[in-house]
Amino acid sequence: MRDAPDQAARRGFAAWIAADATHRAAYDQVDTAHNRVSALAHEPALLALRQEALARATLVPPHRRFRKRSIAAGFFLFAAAAPLAAWTIGRWLLVPAPAPFEESFRTAIGQQADVTLPDGSTVRLDTNSRLRVVFTGKRREVSLDGQGWFDVKAADRPFVIKAADRALSAGPGRFDIRTDPGQVRAYAATGSLSLASGSSSIALGDGKLLTVRGEEASIGRLDRPASFTGWRDGMLLFDDVPLAAAVGELNRYRRQPIGIADANAAALRISGSFRTAETPAFTDALKQGFPVRVIQKQGTGAVIASR
Repeated sequence: MRDAPDQAARRGFAAWIAADATHRAAYDQVDTAHNRVSALAHEPALLALRQEALARATLVPPHRRFRKRSIAAGFFLFAAAAPLAAWTIGRWLLVPAPAPFEESFRTAIGQQADVTLPDGSTVRLDTNSRLRVVFTGKRREVSLDGQGWFDVKAADRPFVIKAADRALSAGPGRFDIRTDPGQVRAYAATGSLSLASGSSSIALGDGKLLTVRGEEASIGRLDRPASFTGWRDGMLLFDDVPLAAAVGELNRYRRQPIGIADANAAALRISGSFRTAETPAFTDALKQGFPVRVIQKQGTGAVIASR
């Protein structure tokens, strides 16, 4: 019922409600539960449960099956080498290099997930994003397709974020990176971020947004960071943008995208904050404040047209 069903579905629902007095009570109970869960969707406890569920369903380290054998082999070697270690431990201590780690993560349309890396750094992936992680004794490297919020921890190895065909070197700090066709954007909330460009390097400081299109790169201050980073809280902030751009952002979170019927509607400029999961609130606001109408099409979602 929240997805604006067609007339046949509405009639069927009304008939079901009228058939038995307990049906309305059952529906109201489910509706109340749904509203409560939606209100708490971004609480840390529920976010942790979502990450755990995602990990169980999709993230199975390929080297896990070798762990027990490796532990047993390591114990045998330790026992055999104990006499030698006894007289050399006072002279030197060998610290083994970290074991290589390689894994891939992804989110579906409308899904977000938190990923903890071997060094304690974390990444929150936005909708329809992919992250490939390769950690070795000399390098920490991730490849991003989509959008991710990085909280990078200090270490004795460089942290490199590959976004599209660009490589960003990150120091300790928090960064929001996004790839789009033909474009890469990187925002430094805190910490330092640099982009190698030919024989030179572009450094990014706190509160700055780097935009790279082809061979062109620009840096500017982001006066309202939430306009770029608000997705972490399930919010999209629009500040005098064309309706086509706003709809494009919302469609990143929808399996049934919103359509725009004509150029006049697409060119309308809007401002406001909207939740990524609440399309009806967006279309309702448009109908009340702009000369548009919203057409609901069965199986394909809504279409916005000029009045």
